[in-house]
Amino acid sequence: MTSNETRVSFVGAGQMGGPMVRRLVDAGVPTTVYARRAEVRDEFARAGVPVVAALADAARDADVVIVCVYSDKEVDEVALGADGLIASMAPGAIIALHTTGSPATAKRLADAGAPRGVKVVDAPVSGGADDILAGRLTVMLGGDPDDVERVRAVVAAYSDAIFPIAALGSAQAVKLVNNALFAANVQLVAQAERVANQLGVDTSTLAAVVQRSSGASYVMGLIAYTGSTPALVEAAGHYLRKDIDVVRGVADELDVDLGILGQVLDGGPVTFVGR
Repeated sequence: MTSNETRVSFVGAGQMGGPMVRRLVDAGVPTTVYARRAEVRDEFARAGVPVVAALADAARDADVVIVCVYSDKEVDEVALGADGLIASMAPGAIIALHTTGSPATAKRLADAGAPRGVKVVDAPVSGGADDILAGRLTVMLGGDPDDVERVRAVVAAYSDAIFPIAALGSAQAVKLVNNALFAANVQLVAQAERVANQLGVDTSTLAAVVQRSSGASYVMGLIAYTGSTPALVEAAGHYLRKDIDVVRGVADELDVDLGILGQVLDGGPVTFVGR
C-alpha cells in the first residue's frame, strides 16, 4: 500500500501537527483531522480537509492514526478507554506516536491494541515547524519492521531523514537521549556565554565566532539566531523541561545512570526541572 492509498487520521494538529497535515494533504495522502477545538476544525475545513470532532470517527476508517499531542498523559487520553482511538480502530491499523514520551507508553498502547489487532509504532521527531514545511524533519521509528515501513511511507511527506531504529520503544529511547544531550549542550553554551560576558565579550560576537570555529554546535547556532540563552530557553524551555522530566523518569524506572549528562543538566545555570 502506497502513502497515497493509505488513509490517515491526524490527532493533535497544533504547532507541529498543523504543518504535518498540510504536507500530507499536499502530497495527496487522504487525511482526516480530529480536533476538539472548533477553530481548528474550521481552519482545516476551510482548506478542504475532512475534520471530525469524535475520536471514534477519526479512528474507524484509518489505516494509520498519527498522534502528535503534548505528553504521555494526553496520549493515554486519546488512545485508551471506551471512547479512545484503539477501541474504534480496525484490525491491522497502526497508531504512530510523534509525541516524545516514555517507551513504556508505546508498549502500553501496543498491549491494549493487541486483542483488536491494532499496531503501534513509536515515531518521535526532531525539528520544528519550519523543518516540517520544508520537508526536512527527522523521524525515528520503532516497531515491527512491516509496520515501520507503512509508517515510513506516510511520514516521508514531511521528513527527509527517517531512521528505523529497532523494536517498539527504541525510537523513544534515542529521542530521549538526543534531548538530554541537547539540554546538556544548552547548559554548556549558557556557561560559555556567562564566561564570555564576564570577560567583556558580548553574546552575538561569541556566537558568530564560535560558529565558524572548532567549538561550533547546533545550540550555539540557535543562540546566534535568538540572541541569548535566556531567549532560547524562553522559546523552547517548556518542551525541554517536559522532555527532561521524561528522561529522568525513564532512567529512574530502568535504573540507568545518566552519568555526566545528568551532572551537566543539574550543574548549569538553566533550570529544566523543578529543583
